[in-house]
Amino acid sequence: MRKALLQIAGCNRHWSAIPLQGSDSFAVEAMLCSLLTATDHLLIVENGSYGYRMAEICHIYHIRHSVLHFDPRRGIELNQVALALEQDRSITHIAAAHFEKLHGVKNDIDGLAQLAGVHGCRLMVDAVYTFGALPLNYTAPSLAAVALSSNKCLHAPPGIAFVLVCKSELAQRTPPRTYSLDLKAQHRALEQQGQWRISPCLSMMEGLHQAIERYLQQGGREARYQLYCQRMIHLLKGMAALGFRPCIEPQYCAPLLVTLAARGGQQFDIGQLNECIRQRQLALRVTPGEEPRSFRISVMGEFSLTDIDSLVAAFRDLARVQRVHPQ
Repeated sequence: MRKALLQIAGCNRHWSAIPLQGSDSFAVEAMLCSLLTATDHLLIVENGSYGYRMAEICHIYHIRHSVLHFDPRRGIELNQVALALEQDRSITHIAAAHFEKLHGVKNDIDGLAQLAGVHGCRLMVDAVYTFGALPLNYTAPSLAAVALSSNKCLHAPPGIAFVLVCKSELAQRTPPRTYSLDLKAQHRALEQQGQWRISPCLSMMEGLHQAIERYLQQGGREARYQLYCQRMIHLLKGMAALGFRPCIEPQYCAPLLVTLAARGGQQFDIGQLNECIRQRQLALRVTPGEEPRSFRISVMGEFSLTDIDSLVAAFRDLARVQRVHPQ
């Protein structure tokens, strides 16, 4: 399973996949608290909830960090990151999310990796939402670690977190800040004893194993990316006919999740919408967006274009009831 994840990522022999029991938050927390020393200074590039989560983790563990805030409806601005690095030479590491689900914004991680290399920094990435669909350059010399999860693009059940770590990072002596989330101790146990330090959920492991086999049989990352593109185009076309448009500019979008709003600011009841979806026997759920009258829809998971048509039909039914009309 560890080898399969490295294969999916396209990592070379200088990387190791370290599993942990838990959600994606476990992976991000383990990455930050296991690999940063007391003398390191982390710059968190934040434009949404995932960046905010990293800042919260660093605050709890008293990890020295600074936060560079950006508009959550736009990608990170590399020139502003470069300026922050030039103004503070004590920064040793940079952390950012590959994709922010707050509005569905994709960040330029490859550009950030190049910038980190120029300034002699190491880069840590939250790729929970993108691993298995969007490409990431694991050959970048500045890339130190990437956090991911068993669900999202791999379509496995949640419950197993992973951190892909450059082995040179594991060689650094860092006093542990936590017992259960100590990546280096987990890596030693896996390499020396061939087993987890703490009992994993075997059913989750089997589910991930089957999901990875299915993922590879279907064509891997490129095939999954094209599948999501097809779904997103189909969804946006259907929603546009009802008067709903994405809330962010196309250059910041990725075919994973979209935040939509009705043109003209019409309001509608998401709770009533989800009841319409349930009545159609769809295992789909629409969640409210961060801004008023907005909502998020993900195209990840096991469903068909016919299911998307049913989702759009549920919106159409609700629009008739609540008098939300295209403009």
